[in-house]
Amino acid sequence: MAAVIHMAASTHADVLSHLFPKGDKREQGGFLFCQFDEMAQAFQVIEWMPLKGSDYASQERDYLELSDETRAGLIKKAHDMGASLVEIHCHPGQTKVAFSLADWMGFRDFVPHIRWRLAKKPYGALVYGYDCVDGFAWVDDSKQPISISGIQIGDGFLRTTENSIKAFLRGSYGSI
Repeated sequence: MAAVIHMAASTHADVLSHLFPKGDKREQGGFLFCQFDEMAQAFQVIEWMPLKGSDYASQERDYLELSDETRAGLIKKAHDMGASLVEIHCHPGQTKVAFSLADWMGFRDFVPHIRWRLAKKPYGALVYGYDCVDGFAWVDDSKQPISISGIQIGDGFLRTTENSIKAFLRGSYGSI
């Protein structure tokens, strides 16, 4: 089983522009507010929220951490919208992108909490490299993620690397 994300081409262009600003090699991030279609296993993007410097407790070349205020604001906004969340961040310079062990440690803390706060709504995560993307989603009561197979962008389909789900299945990340 795998999930898909449906995103307008203009939104995807905004995401890429935000994640890879000229001259800045730090990780960047943002969130998609989505409706989730359980039958299709699909996230339909309804709003994109890029994060700015003040939204982070830490923003480095290889690490991001949200501030407590940002986390609380995301949860409130998603709750008010009745939306699922998909987090997005980048790994600048990677060509075969996958989630890092630091990303996975963040998921272990954040995913159960946010799913509890949002009444078990599905939660997704995407990581972008310059020319690729990978993703996970937690869509049911299992603590195990499923792969996000790709992003439907207008008439096109951007496939994920599926490197992260392969690493997860090999036991590289551990469990949540």
